[in-house]
Amino acid sequence: MSVQRGVDSAWPSERAQSSLLGIVLLIGMVAAGSVGVLLVAGDVITGTEQQSEQEQIEQAFVELGQQISSTTTTSDVVQTSDLNAGEHGAIAHHDSATYEIWAEEYSGENRTDIANGTIGTIEYESDDGTRVAYEGGAVFRETGEQTRVLSVPPVYYNHQTNTLSFPVVELAENKTIDSGEITVDQIDAEPNEMNYIRDDHIFIEIESEYCLGWEQHFSNQAGDTAIQKECYGDENDEGVLKIKLGHEDVENAFSDSVSLPNDDYVGSGHASGNNLEEVNEADFPDLDDTIQQLIDEFEDDEPRLDDSESNPSGAYYEESLDGDEHYDFSLEDGDAVVVVNGSVDSGENITVSQCGGGEHSLKIYAKDDFTLGDGDVRTIGSCDTVEAIQLYGTSSSTVNFHNSGNDFQGLIYVASDEFNTESSNQHEYQVQFTGGGGFSFEGAIIANSIYFDTPTNALTPTAIENGEIEVIPEGFEPAPQLTYLNIAEYEIDIENN
Repeated sequence: MSVQRGVDSAWPSERAQSSLLGIVLLIGMVAAGSVGVLLVAGDVITGTEQQSEQEQIEQAFVELGQQISSTTTTSDVVQTSDLNAGEHGAIAHHDSATYEIWAEEYSGENRTDIANGTIGTIEYESDDGTRVAYEGGAVFRETGEQTRVLSVPPVYYNHQTNTLSFPVVELAENKTIDSGEITVDQIDAEPNEMNYIRDDHIFIEIESEYCLGWEQHFSNQAGDTAIQKECYGDENDEGVLKIKLGHEDVENAFSDSVSLPNDDYVGSGHASGNNLEEVNEADFPDLDDTIQQLIDEFEDDEPRLDDSESNPSGAYYEESLDGDEHYDFSLEDGDAVVVVNGSVDSGENITVSQCGGGEHSLKIYAKDDFTLGDGDVRTIGSCDTVEAIQLYGTSSSTVNFHNSGNDFQGLIYVASDEFNTESSNQHEYQVQFTGGGGFSFEGAIIANSIYFDTPTNALTPTAIENGEIEVIPEGFEPAPQLTYLNIAEYEIDIENN
């Protein structure tokens, strides 16, 4: 009995030890889990802190850019502020980026140097390799895979006034700038002596580690046609950007069959496409002033058209061509020029039956729109050249082919850079050239955009040799194209207090 009691008395003691061991294990597991949770939370807190610090530094650089810009306009005032440049500070580079500005004639000859020099850069780099940089008035964020413009530079090109503003900020020396109070002082300012360039294209070349940010800015400012050489690609791996500003020479009009400011400005209402394989990116000047001069000159002095027989060579004036009549032209002796103070509707037909063996042409200059879907616009008889009929409109003129079974043979020039987001086709630009289905087109187009409702059209784009087309009649040439220059170099010094 004593042995049995001994065995019985041992069982409760073992159960107690097992229970105690389970409690210890449970506490250990909970403790280990808690440590894991604290470790993960620590990582989250650290990541949040880093993101917050990055945002603060980006904002600090944007404010620094505004402060430097203010310094360039108030040379007698020293600016003082606090700069957040992180634990390790920022590096100021005197000549890490360079720029060059020059002009060339339309032919690409006779270069005129305008300005060149260095662009100052102030750069901060975080632990993950992300860089924030002030350069030339801009603030960029560079991750190695993407460049983002946080603040645009004060570099502007206005297409309407042909004005280039390019204030260049140089830094006095290379140095480290620590976080804390700083002073920004303008040491020197040199405005460029050249105030304008006549008839030439302006070229800008920038070499920078933040080249993609500059490319994005100029593309937004002056359009994609301004980008002559992208920062990278096409054997260019050095971060060099080349920009061309100014309109193309009208003497080169129609040397490409279809010219638009951007080859993306061709739309189609159907997935099968628009039947245009190649579109040249070119920005031609509008004819607004030229057409108004023609209206003022022709209104009182020139005769009206005759719809009963072929009209001979000469000058004509109409308030509008309403489309109820058929107008034919026989141009054995020279060109015909028709100036319309309104719209042109082909209605019946507009034809050229004789063009002097291809030497002469009909030119119609209209202030408003062209509706060419009611009747044919083409050559007939012995005259069979694309350039025999030429239509010219203003920057607000539209061209509409809305009916099937109509033929057009000729050249159309409605150059414009005025875009309208309220177009009927819900595009980001004014659709100047629209077409329905079943019409045929042979010739060349200069416009800002093209949209086809259907792809069932017979399109035969045809280029004309350079210099063969006189877009503007003799005696009505516009004033020289002047590109106004507002270029100045500012030397800035930044010091920790």
